[in-house]
Amino acid sequence: MREPLNTLHWSIWLGWQIESNWANPWLFALYLVVKPIAGSLMLVGMFYAANAAVVATGRSGVPPELLPFVYVSNACFGLVGAVMFGMSNVVTSDRDSYRMLKYIFISPGRFQAYFLGRGVARFLEGVAGGAITLLAGLALPGIRNTIQIQNIDWPWMLIYLSVGFVMLWAAGMILASIVLNLSRSASFLSEGIAGVVYFLSGVLFPITILPRSLQYIGESLPTTYWLEGMRRTIIGSPRDIVLKDKIVPAPFADWSNLHLLLVLCATTLGLVIVSQIVYHWSVRRAWRRGKIEETQGM
Repeated sequence: MREPLNTLHWSIWLGWQIESNWANPWLFALYLVVKPIAGSLMLVGMFYAANAAVVATGRSGVPPELLPFVYVSNACFGLVGAVMFGMSNVVTSDRDSYRMLKYIFISPGRFQAYFLGRGVARFLEGVAGGAITLLAGLALPGIRNTIQIQNIDWPWMLIYLSVGFVMLWAAGMILASIVLNLSRSASFLSEGIAGVVYFLSGVLFPITILPRSLQYIGESLPTTYWLEGMRRTIIGSPRDIVLKDKIVPAPFADWSNLHLLLVLCATTLGLVIVSQIVYHWSVRRAWRRGKIEETQGM
């Protein structure tokens, strides 16, 4: 156990240093504050701009309850981007930019433990960014009235964060394993999948708005259940939204937290099994074909 733990420890340290670009801790802390707040305020500005455009046409504005829904979802989705897609970027950065991946692979350290450590570092960064985003939202009346610190369900939040990390790590391992066998345009794979997951997991709107065929796809994604669970712990039970005089039912409104957690655990377990199969196959294939030491000449 000593070897994997050492690998895990130093990969977390290395991941944190790389993410901070080896900067002064206070300077990086400032970056952690400014980045999520700027992105979230841009989303809030888009919401108010869309609301003003709708009101200008003589119709009722965008439902106010949609703002906290979108804001909280976007804050939580930052974790998905940080861990799930950040782990695939580890391959491209270490192999093409630093050209160190092959040395890490042949070292006594455990290769998969190295990816786990880098994922933990990204997870900590994502948690810090999400917390800062939520705290910044308290300055806006439309969000402050919905997000109340004393009403947050902390035990369930910790449970969802724990299971969510396993889910995001497994998904990140699948992407990182696939990227091992790609020579070029590996970043486009992560960006493309990020857009699909962002659209189908119900970040900007309830998935019940989507056509039924797309809802089936969204319901097969573990991120959909994880985001729903995180929203419940922060803003409470889901409520129906009225759009264009049409009631859009809240997804999983009749599900309890336990029901939601069981489905999340089941889909996460399936994802972990798939990740291990894909990882071992991809690593063997990449080693035989020389992809681990292949670079793009960057």
